[in-house]
Amino acid sequence: MSLPVTAIARVGVLTRDCRAAAAEYARFFGINDWRLADCAGRTADGREYAHRQAVGYANGVGFELIEPKSGLWADELARCGEGPSHVVIPTADWATLDAAQTAAGLASAAEHAERGGQRRLLDSRGPLGGLGLVFADADALIPPGEPLQLPGDAVLPVQKLYQVSVMVRDLDAAKERFRTLLGVEAWVDIGIDSAQMPGCTYYGKPVEHTARLSIGRRGGACFELVEPLSGPTVYRDALDRRGEAPHHIMVTLAPPQDFDRAAQELAGRGIVVGQAASIPGLMNFAYFDGGQPLAGLFVEVIQPLADNWLDLMFPSPDIARIVVGD
Repeated sequence: MSLPVTAIARVGVLTRDCRAAAAEYARFFGINDWRLADCAGRTADGREYAHRQAVGYANGVGFELIEPKSGLWADELARCGEGPSHVVIPTADWATLDAAQTAAGLASAAEHAERGGQRRLLDSRGPLGGLGLVFADADALIPPGEPLQLPGDAVLPVQKLYQVSVMVRDLDAAKERFRTLLGVEAWVDIGIDSAQMPGCTYYGKPVEHTARLSIGRRGGACFELVEPLSGPTVYRDALDRRGEAPHHIMVTLAPPQDFDRAAQELAGRGIVVGQAASIPGLMNFAYFDGGQPLAGLFVEVIQPLADNWLDLMFPSPDIARIVVGD
């Protein structure tokens, strides 16, 4: 019995200053309306924890910026630094979650009642490559809090949360754990090899590297698992710096000219392209290094080079659906 993960309501990011991070997320993603709130509770072993969070949405894609004060997230921030940490999963049936959690053998790391609903953090980081799972009441996904209005227009349009990507050391083992715990049965395997992809760059310099990845989906929740192999990559950097952990999200498919305009604008803000490559005639892909402005979050952008690029890459509609959804 797998955990009831069929959608992702928010992506959680640990930061040392959630208000400052929210201002940068507003400038990057065009999120103008935020809610600030202070939360507290106790872990399963009785330790108290507290954090401040800023929650905002862009076209249905939610972000939860966590500024830890004490407890388990403060420990994680001290150990791993700023960066993506968890996903928030909507649930309307806590009894089903209880049964699935017991069957999976996962403990509750922390739980508390937020204004507007219940919230539970599972002890999932070990088996799921550092990915934390937070379940929250489906009817209380925008928690009450102090309204915060911030200026900003999306540099690129936020279309939907295509995927959340996690860096892992053993791709096959990670896929099996995601299959067992989250019920992700359908996977698409993709190889990254600079010998077959012209224009591979690492922070603007030509590079040779390899990696392998798998994209899996269950309902509206899509996860990409990445195992770096050889050569310098942002994937390897992440594993060396933070260990197995969430790394980047993809929320935009953009024409190359729009991407180039965005890259030029963002470079002036200290957000540069960390890695890029091309599949000739099909698409380019690149990762913006959010660095300090986005509290360690990387953002992937795919640039289609043909109207039918998805059909050419994945002739099977079922496989294409795994990658980009409906």
